[in-house]
Amino acid sequence: MKDKQWHKDYNRQYYQAHKIEIIENSKKRLIEHPIINVWMGMKRRCYNPSRKDYKRYGGRGIIVCQEWLDYKTFEKWALANGYRKGLTIDRIDNDGDYEPSNCRFITRAENNLKRWKKGGGK
Repeated sequence: MKDKQWHKDYNRQYYQAHKIEIIENSKKRLIEHPIINVWMGMKRRCYNPSRKDYKRYGGRGIIVCQEWLDYKTFEKWALANGYRKGLTIDRIDNDGDYEPSNCRFITRAENNLKRWKKGGGK
């Protein structure tokens, strides 16, 4: 648990320190590939306390693994693991972090169904 807390603190500090650089670099890459939106959204949910969904991600200790803080590394993994425009990133274990062994790409409809089932819908 201590390692996870250190990792969470490090990632939050890294994100805050590099936020402007990340945003500036992201604007250029946005045109290159739509997956940048997936990457930025994942990081915002985990490290930006002003986001309304932060409490369900970063507020619960969910982090982005160290290797995925680098966009090109994440992009390479995503393209090798089924990313297509229109898919969303899904954490297989809802209590697990954003990391290669816990993530996959699914449709928005599948993601909504997953939430509905988790909430007790029939």
